[in-house]
Amino acid sequence: MKLISNQRSLALTALALGIATSFPHSVSAATLYSVLDLGTVFAGDTVFATGLNDLGQVVGESFSAFDVVTFRTAPNSPINPATDSITVDFITLSNDINNSGQVVATGIGGSRLSSGVRTDINGLLTDSLFPVLEMNAINDLGQIAGRALVAGCNFGCSQREVINAVRVENSNTVIDLGSLGGVGSRGNGINELGQVVGSSSTTDNQTRAFRTAPNSVINSATDDLETLGGSSSGAIDVNNLGQVVGNSTTTDGETHAFRTAANSDINAETDDLGTLGGDFSTANAINELGQVVGSSELADGDIRAFLFDENTMFDLNDLIADGGNFVFTEAISINEQGQIAVNGYFGGSDPQTSSRAFLLTPVPEPTTMLGVLAFSAGAGFLRKRSKQKVKV
Repeated sequence: MKLISNQRSLALTALALGIATSFPHSVSAATLYSVLDLGTVFAGDTVFATGLNDLGQVVGESFSAFDVVTFRTAPNSPINPATDSITVDFITLSNDINNSGQVVATGIGGSRLSSGVRTDINGLLTDSLFPVLEMNAINDLGQIAGRALVAGCNFGCSQREVINAVRVENSNTVIDLGSLGGVGSRGNGINELGQVVGSSSTTDNQTRAFRTAPNSVINSATDDLETLGGSSSGAIDVNNLGQVVGNSTTTDGETHAFRTAANSDINAETDDLGTLGGDFSTANAINELGQVVGSSELADGDIRAFLFDENTMFDLNDLIADGGNFVFTEAISINEQGQIAVNGYFGGSDPQTSSRAFLLTPVPEPTTMLGVLAFSAGAGFLRKRSKQKVKV
């Protein structure tokens, strides 16, 4: 009986290893995902996710007919209406969350048009820092990328307003990053080195993506990232390698997502991520592996969420492990575990009034599971051989 058991272990090992190496690359390259519906704060709300950290916490807004609630979930959990609201006494639109649970947002209302708002660690949205108008991204050091009123008086006076990209330090120091030579710029993303990316006007009144050096202001001679061949571009996110993602017009007038090489300008030959069949795509986030998420137009004009991985753009709707009645229209963020925050709706509902937010989590690939099975079977055989030797 022991001989039969050993033979079965060897056979199972060989079978598992054989199957694991027989899958074509195209099958194993695309990760599959499980889906967590984040739910709502109040029944019937329209929900949008806006950010995701490496713990699986999602931030966003839940809109009802009478109110807007900004939420921050517990890790890998749906919205808990009793605990997850971080709105205080004015409307806020969240933009990002770091790994300490700090959220940055844009506050709307009151005597000013808008103001940047930040929470303490896992706190409420109470820390407003006017003349910062927007806080769009925050790193784990607490540095923030956004934009602020650096000249003028917001409204009600004749002085010309200038709104530039800024970096807000953890000490609340606001640093005007300047522009690429024109009037106005905006900071959209920041990495752990303090590199800020965004968009800026140029001396010839074009809009271009920029990436600063670490903890530096915009240098118009070095920080213009150029385009995919068209006239304009904008940067949205940057990883710690200095890879930048965003969108740019092309030579034929389409708008495509791009991903640069590390600390390099846009290369029209290599950095165009393409589309899912239509004329438009935009990249919203990039992780340290270089995986990119965003949204793209299909050939029929519909918009779908995408993952760009291993030089291929995938429709995320095709990568759901258990199927499901979902339509994902926009991928907002991807973390270092490969989780993706997406917006979409349930099939058959009105996408204009029934938006929902979802958290996608990678599931083990078949090759991975077979490898574990093979290892377990082989280890079992070796343990039995070891026991036999001890008995002898």
